[in-house]
Amino acid sequence: MSTTQRARRRRCRGSTVAEALVAAALAGVALAAVALVARLAGSGLQLARDTNAAVTLAEAQLEVLRAGPQVDGADEVIADGVRFSRAWSVSGGRGRPARVAVEVAWREHRLSLATGVLR
Repeated sequence: MSTTQRARRRRCRGSTVAEALVAAALAGVALAAVALVARLAGSGLQLARDTNAAVTLAEAQLEVLRAGPQVDGADEVIADGVRFSRAWSVSGGRGRPARVAVEVAWREHRLSLATGVLR
């Protein structure tokens, strides 16, 4: 083997190591991006689940207020391991539709539903 062939082989060997390092770095960046997307998707799914539970709790309280006595109040409910605070109010009535509103709060989120009730 001549000296030029040996020199050529050494250069190729050096560039192979560099290529392997670049490939490893790119794979690390790709894995970090996948982990970030998975975390964001998990947070979005949890928010959707909690919002669904909050809407269900608000609708249930609106139905109770439509059917029964219409007085202001509040309570706390734990659903799926999350503490929800509900508060409801009734205004108007006496010949006019009463405005019935329910507010549900959990963690740093808040949701309100309102409707009119004619008695």
